[in-house]
Amino acid sequence: MASNTRPGFTLVELLVVIAIIGMLIAMLLPAVQSVREAARRVQCLNNEKQLGLGILNYHSAYKRLPYGGAGFASMTNWALRMRWRPSWGTTILPFIEQQSLYEKLDPAIPYLHPDNHAGGQQVVPTYLCPSAPKATLTRPNGDSPSSTLQFGRTDYAGNYGERSLRCYPSRNCQNNYSDIGIGDAVGRGVMLFGKDHQIGLRDILDGTTHTIVCGEAPEGLHSIWIGHKNLFDQSAPISEHVSPGSPWDSCSAMLASRNGDFCDFGQEFHSYHVGGSHFLMADGSARFVTQSLDLQILSALLSRRGGEVITDY
Repeated sequence: MASNTRPGFTLVELLVVIAIIGMLIAMLLPAVQSVREAARRVQCLNNEKQLGLGILNYHSAYKRLPYGGAGFASMTNWALRMRWRPSWGTTILPFIEQQSLYEKLDPAIPYLHPDNHAGGQQVVPTYLCPSAPKATLTRPNGDSPSSTLQFGRTDYAGNYGERSLRCYPSRNCQNNYSDIGIGDAVGRGVMLFGKDHQIGLRDILDGTTHTIVCGEAPEGLHSIWIGHKNLFDQSAPISEHVSPGSPWDSCSAMLASRNGDFCDFGQEFHSYHVGGSHFLMADGSARFVTQSLDLQILSALLSRRGGEVITDY
C-alpha cells in the first residue's frame, strides 16, 4: 500500500533555511534604514521650507525679519524686562499655521512668566526634525539647565553670525563687522538679539540666496522654540564633535552637548544626518550643506554683508 506521508525537512535543511533567511534580513535591513533616513531627511528639509515661508510672510507683514531672541530672560530685573523681545520661534507662529498657539501666549512678557508656561510647553511639529533622537520633547531654559520647568524643544536655530571661522587658523576674528570698518558690534548673521536693531531683506547685501537664516541644532543648550537664545554664532565646522586636542576652542570636552557630544553645548549648527546639515537661506530655499565645506565659504554663508563672493558650494 502506498504511503501518504510527505517527507519533511531534516534538521540540517531547516538550519540552512533559517541561516539563509537571516542573511537576507541582514542584507535588507541597511537598505530599509537608508530609505527611512532618506524620508526623514526630506521631511526635515520640508520643515525648513515651511519656516522659510513663515519668516518671509512675517517680513511681508512687518517689512523686517524677526528678532532672534532677547538674549536674556528675567522676571525680577525690570530694566531687562523693559527690553524684552520674543523669540523668532514665537513671532512666526501665526505664519506657520499656529495662530491658536500664538493666541495662548503673551509675547510682551518673558516666557518665564506663568501666563506663558502652558503655551510654551507645546510641541510644534514643524520645529522637529525626524532624524534627531526624541528622548524628550521638552527642555528647560538653557540658563537654568536643572530646572523642572520645561518648554517645547526645537531642532532649528537662528543664524547670529560667525566667529573664528573666516580667519582660521587664527582665532581672533569676532562676530561683528569691525574688520570692514563697521563698529556697531552687531552680529554678522540675520537673526539678531533684542539689543540690536531688526534688519530687513534689504540689509542682506551679500544676496538672499547666499545667506543663511537658520539651520539644524537639535542638541543646543538653548534649543527651545520660545527661548531667548535660540540663535548661534558658529565657531566650529558643521556637526563638529568635542575631542581631546581639538583646534577649536568651543570643542573641548567640558563644552559637550547634553547628547551627541557636539561642540559648545550644542550651540553650533549640527545634525544627526550623515555628512552635513540642512540650512534655510534668506530667499526661502533650503538645502543640505556638507560638513566638509570650506570654512571661508561657510563663514560667508553666515554673513549678511561681508562682501564675500560665492560661486558654488
